[in-house]
Amino acid sequence: MSPLETWLETARSKGMPWRTALSEQLGDAPSGWRKFAKRMIWPRRLRHMSYIPHGVTMEIGENREWTIFKNQTVVTRSVPLLELIPQLVHPVTIVATGPSARHYPWENLRQDQRFIVAVNGAPTLLKELDITPNLLVVTDREFARTGAHHLAAAPSRPLVIEYLAAAALASTAPQILAERPFAIIERVNLWHALPALNIDTLRQWNRASGDVFVLPEAIDPKCRIGWSNRPELGIFSGRTVVFGALQIAIAQGAKDLEIVGMDLGGLQRVYAEISARPSQLELHYDDFILPAFELMSRALAGSGVIVRNISPVCPLPRSIFSD
Repeated sequence: MSPLETWLETARSKGMPWRTALSEQLGDAPSGWRKFAKRMIWPRRLRHMSYIPHGVTMEIGENREWTIFKNQTVVTRSVPLLELIPQLVHPVTIVATGPSARHYPWENLRQDQRFIVAVNGAPTLLKELDITPNLLVVTDREFARTGAHHLAAAPSRPLVIEYLAAAALASTAPQILAERPFAIIERVNLWHALPALNIDTLRQWNRASGDVFVLPEAIDPKCRIGWSNRPELGIFSGRTVVFGALQIAIAQGAKDLEIVGMDLGGLQRVYAEISARPSQLELHYDDFILPAFELMSRALAGSGVIVRNISPVCPLPRSIFSD
C-alpha cells in the first residue's frame, strides 16, 4: 500500500474509542456546556468528528465498507465506492438544482443513452419529469439534515454520500440509507477518525503515493480546493456538490460530461420550498468555487475529458469548460 493508503487503513483507531464514548455521554447536557465539552474532546485537528450527531456512530471495515449505528443498533451497511458505480462508458449528465435546469431539452435526454447523476435536491425535479437518475450524490450534511424528501423522490437509486452527511441522514431519516445501495466518501484531510495532516506531510505522502491528488500551491487546512484522481481515498469539496460529483464520475471513466442547472447564485432552486435553506454559493465563489474549477481545468488538460457547463447564467468563465 502507498503511504496514504497505509495511513487511512491503520491509523483510525488511535485515540478514537474514548473520545467517541465521552462525546456520546454529552447528549442530554445543556447546549452551552455540550459545545464547550466537545471542543475539549475533539481538538482542532479532529474537530470534524464533533459534527457527527448524538447517537450515531460509524465503523469502517475492510475494502472501505462502512457500518452505521444509531443508538448502538445497526442501521445499514455501505458498499465500496468502486463496486457501487460501474465504469462509465456512456456520456454523463450531472443535474443540479439551479432554475436554468427548467430550460434544458429534457426530451433529448430521454432519447440519449446518458448516465444521469442527480445531486442534492435534483431527484425532485427529475421525478416531475418522469426521469429516473442512475446515481445520487450528496456531500452537504446540512442538506442531508433537511432534504431527505428529495432523496425519497428516487427510491432505491444508488447513492454516494459524504460521511458527515450520511451521519446526519442516519439521525433524521435512516430509512433513506437502509432502502438503497450506497457508498460513503470522505473529504481530503477531514477523514473520519483521523486528525488533519499538516500541509507538508500531506504533500509528501501525496507525492509518495503517486500524486493521487492534484494540490494547489496554497492549501487551506480543510482542503476545499484540489482535484482527486481516486475519490475512494477522498475528494475535494470545491464548496459545491457538483465538484464532488465530477471527481467521482471522471475517476470512473467518464469522458463526456455535461452539467445542468449549476447556476451558482441566488436563493432560488428549480423546485419549490416551503422554507428555503439559504445558499452559500455566492459567498464562496471567489475564495473556493472559482479556484477549484480552475484547478480542475488544469488537472484535466490533455486527458481527453470533455466537461460542458449548460447553465447560461453560471458566473464561471466559459474558458474553464469545453466548447
